Parts: sequence; structure tokens; C-alpha cells
Amino acid sequence: MIAGEAGGIVLGPVPRGVRPTSDRVRESLFGALGQFFSGESVLDLYAGTGALGIEALSRGCGRATFVERDRRAVFAIRENLRRTRLESRAEIIREDVGRAVERLVREGRTYDLIFVDPPYRIADSEVENLLIRLDSLLAPGGRAVIERGRMPRGEGGLERGDARRYGGTVVTILEKREITMNLAICPGSFDPVTAGHLDVIRRAAGIFDHVVIAVGANLRKRPRLPASERARLVQKVTSHLENVSVEVMDGLLVEFARERGARVIVKGLRAVSDFESEFEQAQLNRTLYPELETVFIMSAAEHSFLSSSAVREIAAFGGDLRGLVPDEILDVVREVYSKDRTASSGEEAGS
Repeated sequence: MIAGEAGGIVLGPVPRGVRPTSDRVRESLFGALGQFFSGESVLDLYAGTGALGIEALSRGCGRATFVERDRRAVFAIRENLRRTRLESRAEIIREDVGRAVERLVREGRTYDLIFVDPPYRIADSEVENLLIRLDSLLAPGGRAVIERGRMPRGEGGLERGDARRYGGTVVTILEKREITMNLAICPGSFDPVTAGHLDVIRRAAGIFDHVVIAVGANLRKRPRLPASERARLVQKVTSHLENVSVEVMDGLLVEFARERGARVIVKGLRAVSDFESEFEQAQLNRTLYPELETVFIMSAAEHSFLSSSAVREIAAFGGDLRGLVPDEILDVVREVYSKDRTASSGEEAGS
């Protein structure tokens, strides 16, 4: 043990096949979590020798539950609790982690600190499914610590915090989000933002507590304006909507949504022809992020013909843009896009 009431006590031998967390990693980890605790409850999954949970008890946590399936590892946990004289504050569950977690959730148990250190042979899909359940087991403000050769995709309903690499091990701290609002992401290139976009954004803002406009930075077609400038224009035309914010999105939409705790994507549809491609994208997004849903808002009839590509083409040839783009940015769009004689077609309005 490194610190606390059991500091300096040598733990028992490590059973064959168990990969314990090294002292260096454990010391660094508790430095990130906080050196000492005051009565918090701990859940140690894939506990191995129990070193992480026992270290937390030694540093002041009130109780710890150890979940381990291997008989030899369970014996090692008992021996280490005996050596550190912490048996009275511990519970050992010899069971498969998945089944144990389901039972703990049914019993309504919560923990302030959860350690997840699965053997590397455990499939990523199993770990990812487990992370989804951790949201139900973490108390408000609780944290989960994941040790893995690489961080699996997805954190369920948790927010990724500190992440550090130690040789071949990545230690990631996840925190329970305190989300009280219904958050939606409205993505698009907004090259430029049109009256159709604004109509969909306004209507989405009336449905959801908060809407984040995600302005794409990594586009296959090079836009006339950089993402930061396109985001500035969107911000200008949505400034009157108090529950709308604008951010630049650089990367996958599903990762952007995950990082913000959003489980809803809002897209605008102009016609049935838009639906096929949007349906495929929605299904792909759900494959990457199963909790993510896509909500479609039908464009208003007066905007059913409108797209950013159409606006670019009209601007390129000096046409009248009034009614096609918000008045607040009309002059900017005329100036910027009138220089573009290579307008493309096929982009969606209100998406």
C-alpha cells in the first residue's frame, strides 16, 4: 500500500494470470483523484488482487465492493484485506462482472468511485456495454477510472476527463454528467447559413431545452469561408435565441455529441429525396453511438427549394438574395459568395 492507514503494508503474491496496477500508476492515479477521501463508497470491478479498492479504503473511503470471478484472485483479495485489516469495510462478490453490475443496478446501489481494470483479453464491446451501465451506478459527482490498452469507443452517459498513458496502459477518468436539460445537436456546413437553416434552428429551439449548432470544419468540399467565420455568421443570426449556442465541430459528429452529453441530432428535410441519404447517415451514427437518435424537422414550404449551394450560385451571378438568407448577413453573403464562380449543387437546406 502506498498511503493512508495501511500505507507501507506489503500485499500478498499476485496470482498467475492477474495483471495488477503498478505502484507507479496507482500513485499517479490517486494523485489525479485526490490523495485522501472521506467516507466515499468504492466499486472495484475486475478487482484482481483488489489493490485499487484497498488503496482507496486505506486513503479514507468508507466501504468497498470487490467484483471478481476468478477463485484465486478472490483468495488474494481476502488475504490482502486481512493484511491491511480492512475486512470490516469490504464486500467481495465472486461473479461475472456483467451479471454483478446488472444486479447492483437492480438493487439501486450507487458508488462515488468505480474502478474498471478488465483483462486485455476482454473484448472492447463488453467493456463498452459496461460503460453504459456505469451511469446508473455512479452517485452524483462520482467518477469512474478505466484502465485499458486503449480507451474503448463511448463512455455511455459519462463525461471524459483526465486521460494518461503509462507504457501500454491508458488510464481514463470519467465523470458523471449533471445534465438536467434536453440537449440536441444541429449539424451542418452552413456555407452559407440560409433562411431555411434558421427556420429549422428556430423550431428545434422550441422543442429542446438547448440546441448546439455544430458548424463542420472537416468538409470534403472546400468552403468559401473557414469554419470559424461560418460559425460567426450563424451566431449573428441566432443571437436572439437564448437556448442556442454555436460551436465549430472538427471530427465525427457522434464524438462531438458524446462529448457534450447529447443524445439527439436534429436534421432538416426539404423533400423525400433528402430522406434516403439522411436515413443511412442516421443508421450509421446509431451504430457508432447506440444512444444517439436523429429527429427530422420538415422544412417550411417556402424553403423547400432552398439550399446553400443554390444561394452560392445565385450570389456568384449577382442575383437577388433577399429572403434566401437572413437579413443580418445579407451584405456579407453578397460580398463573399459573389466572388465564387464554381458553385456546387446538391447541398441540403435546413440540415
